Amino acid sequence: MKNQNIVLWNLPGIPLPLIGMFAYGLVGVLGLQLGRKNLPFGIDESYGRLILLGSTTSMAAASAYFLYILSTKFTGFSCSYCLTSALLSFSLFFITLKEFGVEEIQKVVGIQLCIASLVIASLSTSYSSSQSLPSSLAEVDLPYVETEITTPSSPFALSLAKHLKAIGAKIYGAFWCSHCLEQKQMFGQDAAKLLDYVECFPDGYRKGTKMAKACVDAKIEGFPMWVINGQVLSGEQELSALADASGFSELSQQPS
Repeated sequence: MKNQNIVLWNLPGIPLPLIGMFAYGLVGVLGLQLGRKNLPFGIDESYGRLILLGSTTSMAAASAYFLYILSTKFTGFSCSYCLTSALLSFSLFFITLKEFGVEEIQKVVGIQLCIASLVIASLSTSYSSSQSLPSSLAEVDLPYVETEITTPSSPFALSLAKHLKAIGAKIYGAFWCSHCLEQKQMFGQDAAKLLDYVECFPDGYRKGTKMAKACVDAKIEGFPMWVINGQVLSGEQELSALADASGFSELSQQPS
């Protein structure tokens, strides 16, 4: 298991972020169509609202399950993306629910509970099958693996990486973190090698494993985390944002 998404939930052939994008896209399209009262396939407004409620109920249930896994199986870790997604999912759910009257809610509460139960049961089954250890879900054992960078480095990425290295900027991450891998992919193969990257779990992760001392001292808030000129940037960053934070300018790197 190489990244955080696979650890939390693995559905063969379907990346978790792709499912999330589809769910948010579906809710967005339904919301817009309902606002215009122009639903496709001859769906009337009442059915459209029920579909929207079912979708947001599913998303809220999935977010609740992922937060449960994160808090019980990965204690000591934080995930700003997970929390943001959960906040958005529950906000969409309550906004949708607000459009229903009390009597309507009483009629559909049974369906909502069935949907939520089905989603949680499906995720729990999928999560269980994704674990290689037959004991219990609480037993997590991830051997350290070297992540492979497959993208080429642009001239800008190479110059930025050299600049970040020169000013002592550090990036803290974990080998199983998908966002850490994506951050390196932004830099590309050659530029990523120049970064001062600190692996917080060089010996792998299992129950009771502590982060490397350098990561503990840096007071990691989540992965990846950048420390640039004393400024902390949590989460995956665009190269332009890293350039701004580090005072990088391509013009200043050119020989006079």
